[in-house]
Amino acid sequence: MHPNPAFRAEDRARHIEFARDRAFGVLAISDDGAPLISHVPFLLSEDGAVADLHLVRSNPIVRMLHGPKEVRIAVQGPDGYVSPDWYGVADQVPTWNYVAVHLTGRLELRPQDELRDLLDRQSAFFEDRLLPKAP
Repeated sequence: MHPNPAFRAEDRARHIEFARDRAFGVLAISDDGAPLISHVPFLLSEDGAVADLHLVRSNPIVRMLHGPKEVRIAVQGPDGYVSPDWYGVADQVPTWNYVAVHLTGRLELRPQDELRDLLDRQSAFFEDRLLPKAP
């Protein structure tokens, strides 16, 4: 899909809010050969500058990290097919409407002693979404 500029919102704050609220995306990294991807929950900082995430040691992405690597996280929202009949105008083509934000940056390993804090923060964030369930 090629986003039509007429439907492309360039409000950075809105993009950051969407990605922070969704908090789940596809992490992509490329080295030699085909890109590697992993579906990951993440916590995005208020300004959108830092995404904290956890990958298990056996993940191939972790094994290729020898220093920071450029990555992208694709965050998807709702999507749907749009029939050309719905335009009410002849000679239209079908399309697909969707919401997506791509976050780009450097992925780097963090010290092991930071893992517990990250997992506690992630658990608290996602457990909050289940209220009134007690965490």
